[in-house]
Amino acid sequence: MALTDLQVFSQYLYSSMTEVLKQQIDLFNAASRGTIVLRSAAHQGDFSDMAFFKKLTGLVKRRDAYGSGAVSEITMEHLLDTSVKIAAGTPPVRLDPGQYKWIQRAPEEAAAAMGQQLAVDALADMLNTAISGVRAALTQEGAAVVHDGSAGTLTPSTLNNAARLRGDRSNEIVSWIVHSKAMHDFYGDNLANVERLFNYGSVNVVADPFGRVFVVTDSPSLFNATPTPDQYLTLGLAPEAVIVGQNNDFDDNFEKKNGDENIISTYQAEWSFNLGIKGFAWDKTNGGKSPNDAALALGTNWDKYSTDIKDLAGVMTNTQ
Repeated sequence: MALTDLQVFSQYLYSSMTEVLKQQIDLFNAASRGTIVLRSAAHQGDFSDMAFFKKLTGLVKRRDAYGSGAVSEITMEHLLDTSVKIAAGTPPVRLDPGQYKWIQRAPEEAAAAMGQQLAVDALADMLNTAISGVRAALTQEGAAVVHDGSAGTLTPSTLNNAARLRGDRSNEIVSWIVHSKAMHDFYGDNLANVERLFNYGSVNVVADPFGRVFVVTDSPSLFNATPTPDQYLTLGLAPEAVIVGQNNDFDDNFEKKNGDENIISTYQAEWSFNLGIKGFAWDKTNGGKSPNDAALALGTNWDKYSTDIKDLAGVMTNTQ
């Protein structure tokens, strides 16, 4: 594979990945009703901080029109929402030049195929990471946002009990992130799937007669093998519950080396994205920089800053 071939390969792979990923992200954002939002960003550094004013409690009071005396003051406070930058990449991929010359095929064919595969896997990775983070954050809040449905399988009643944890703002739950096993249990309870909105790789999004969207994916974060029987987690999310910001810092490299029976050529790529969860800030001290999957899935690394649970990302339930 000559230098010009390498340049062609890199160009085709990146353009194919970018085009496919952008199209599917647009579809996903629309179909999931903007609960897990994937978008372009350009975050500098290890974290991204956004300061805003905390909602005041007791801003309106009753006064005595005929009285006098001092009144206790309240103070405007700042809250800090922190998202964390997550590093991603590929292992070295063998692309020995002799293979393509032997079969007389152009390198851009392999580049286009690999770019499409990379787009699928990158999207799945971002979604799985997002689900892992929001699950961890909500779990640490316990019964306030987690309905215990472990006595049975997923039913409409289970979802209703989870949604009611939001009280008069339960209508803000607009999507359920659900494992396929739990979804089929739900279907088995005589609720029909009436419309398929999105299908890409290992992720499906469907809607039911209630109007809430179901994002169906067998994400490892929606399965817990520790208890007996196994448990499946279902997340009920509000708009912009999870924000995944792509940093547009994709970089790749080819390496050719001798010393083997055949010339060896490898390809490797890297990029990053930020993860933010509504109502929670990444703990810079405990969670640290460039976290791994274990750190992202640890609830104590996500600090709740919203006072009202109705301002958090959503609710959750666990079922068999």
